[in-house]
Amino acid sequence: MSNGARITVEQNGAAIGTSEHELVVGTRTGCDVVLDDPVAADRHCRIAWDGAFTVRDLGSVTGTWIDGKRALAATELTTGSEIVLGVTRLVVRIDGKGNAARLVLDLQRHAFWWQKPGKGVFDNDPDAMVRAEVDFGRFPALRLANRVAAVAALVLLLGAILLAAVWQPLADAGPLLPAHALVQQSAARDDDPHAAARIAAEQGCNACHVPGHGPTADKCMQCHGDLAAEATWRHPWLGDGKLASLPGVEVDEAFCTTCHRDHQGDDWLQPVGRARIGDCAGCHAVAGAAVDRAALLAKVPPPRAGTRQRPFATHTFPHDAHLGAGMPCTICHGLDADVRAARARGAPDDPDRRDFAAVPFATCASCHVPDAPPLANVAEADRVRWRAKDHRWPVTWHGTDDGGRGCRQCHAGHERDGATAFGPELRTLERPLASVDQHAAERARYVAGRRLHEAEFAAHAGGRGCGECHLRGAIVPGAPRPARPFRHALHLAMAALRPAPGAAGAVSTDDRGGCLSCHGDRKQALALRPAGEGGYAWPTDAAAQAACRTCHADGDREVVLQPTPVAFAADRRRVAADFPHAAHVGSAAFGAAGSALADGCFACHTFAAPTGGDDLQAVPVVKAGVADCTQCHGGHDHVGGGACRQCHPSVPGRSNSFLVSARLPAGAMVAGRVVPAAPTRSWPSANGFSHLSPGHSGDDLAGRPLTCAHCHDERATAAAKTIDAVPVPDESLPTCRECHLQRQFHWR
Repeated sequence: MSNGARITVEQNGAAIGTSEHELVVGTRTGCDVVLDDPVAADRHCRIAWDGAFTVRDLGSVTGTWIDGKRALAATELTTGSEIVLGVTRLVVRIDGKGNAARLVLDLQRHAFWWQKPGKGVFDNDPDAMVRAEVDFGRFPALRLANRVAAVAALVLLLGAILLAAVWQPLADAGPLLPAHALVQQSAARDDDPHAAARIAAEQGCNACHVPGHGPTADKCMQCHGDLAAEATWRHPWLGDGKLASLPGVEVDEAFCTTCHRDHQGDDWLQPVGRARIGDCAGCHAVAGAAVDRAALLAKVPPPRAGTRQRPFATHTFPHDAHLGAGMPCTICHGLDADVRAARARGAPDDPDRRDFAAVPFATCASCHVPDAPPLANVAEADRVRWRAKDHRWPVTWHGTDDGGRGCRQCHAGHERDGATAFGPELRTLERPLASVDQHAAERARYVAGRRLHEAEFAAHAGGRGCGECHLRGAIVPGAPRPARPFRHALHLAMAALRPAPGAAGAVSTDDRGGCLSCHGDRKQALALRPAGEGGYAWPTDAAAQAACRTCHADGDREVVLQPTPVAFAADRRRVAADFPHAAHVGSAAFGAAGSALADGCFACHTFAAPTGGDDLQAVPVVKAGVADCTQCHGGHDHVGGGACRQCHPSVPGRSNSFLVSARLPAGAMVAGRVVPAAPTRSWPSANGFSHLSPGHSGDDLAGRPLTCAHCHDERATAAAKTIDAVPVPDESLPTCRECHLQRQFHWR
């Protein structure tokens, strides 16, 4: 230092460090004085001259001590002072004054322990300190605290493992109420513009909770501020926008939780106990007078149940005939299995879902269809008693399609509610688009091996040689010829291409010389061939093959025709209705006089010659307008003998239940008419009602089991002739209000 003051550190009289300005003492290499001390810090303290010699601790854990007192700041040194750091002691001596002063520090290493010599001996002070560090602490108080903490941790660990039933309710207060759960679901999907969902998405659990305090009134008002509207009837304590007084309850920021609870856990975890439910006197008692519930109810207008318009199928159903026969509602109406399963696993209720599953046709068929299987939930005596005598339906596959023998033959199926449903849409496929000329040039082409036809030649040769016809003299049996079209005129009599009225049915059904002699497979064909699969095919029917072999054989060798498929470009394709030949060719009406199929194949098909050709080159074509199935099936009278109209009436200008269930959009053209808009009816707004809630599936106020009649008007239901006329109860019913006042805390 420029002032001349010096600092010297000595050990056993020998100087081991000196400095003119300052020095740092520690255990790290690079310090001015390096200590061999297991307790001292790597840079433990700084000793310097600043008008006086001082020592300052550099943030060590064990601290720097001067004469038994901890040096928390720069402390002046005097002769005779003792500096203690770790287990090292420095004895201070100051010689001279002012700038000529000199500080001498006598270093005494390991001043606070003793070392017993000898290898493998572990009872000296350094070893004791090490054991104390890795044990429970060096000091008695620290050891005691650490032991208590270890025991507490062990108890908690055992409790978590062995007492999960205790920890579970502490960690989970139960699922949210349905309304709040739906808000949380909407927030998670981020697809709901409602303000409540937006608040939940932004704030998470803090949308309702304040850490360490629980839900507060301010939090509730973020979404329920409308409750404080002037003159509102919806809330008894916010009629003027301010919290009213409540006897025995302090009005504070958590006032809402006095009555309301959200999580559906055990009662002792809720912000309010169940003891307050139904206790009008707890809030409305007046000193010296009993609570008059009727007077209280008279002050509050009845609930105004909101409504909405909901699409509904216009089924005709005589409830009076069924209820009059003693049939309970549960025979037809059963809770949806998915809704019941969701309730069982604790999923929140969806206010817009339907609790009851659609009534399957099998339920109706058990009484209306002969030989239909009985229902499992109907006793034999009741089944016999309820069997319909006047309304019997000769159809068994309605709603199930009976393995594809019903709707699926003509109609396209689509998945709805986990099952295949059928609407008026027909099955379609891609078909070739070709004119008569293109048809004659491209379709129904085949190749066949050459044959010697010796017997035929001998019959007409008349002694002439082969070369008179085969000029090249090349007759190679079995060599294929170029593809050529199938000539119907060579197989049918010329007049059979356009048979006279009344004769077309015979030509169609003749299995030797008519259409079925080659096309007998149409009796089993359930669909048309799509584009690209056209071409003449060797018949699979045994009778047709026998007829073909009359000409298509060469001695004992059979000459089989091979089809030549044609690849149609995209602009040569069209989407057409598929056609089940089997249902038509195999029906009793096929070829029968007086029926729509009296002309057999010619009811739909005819022949046309290409440009410049004659009847010998005529090809089969489909008659114009044949694709319109409504010519024969417009009313579907042949399905079930017309019994469908008992439940599905056809009302002019109104969409019936069949079109509604098929979910056809209004304005679509079906069966030659425009689909009207689906009918609607008034329906209660979403209010969280569930048939599965404990209050709706137990007993009534008199202790009797709840039935449908408690909420549903039996007389009005019995008088309803259509489904849309059945009354649907809502919250305005006095029954709902009275029950909720008794079993819930409050009603609205």
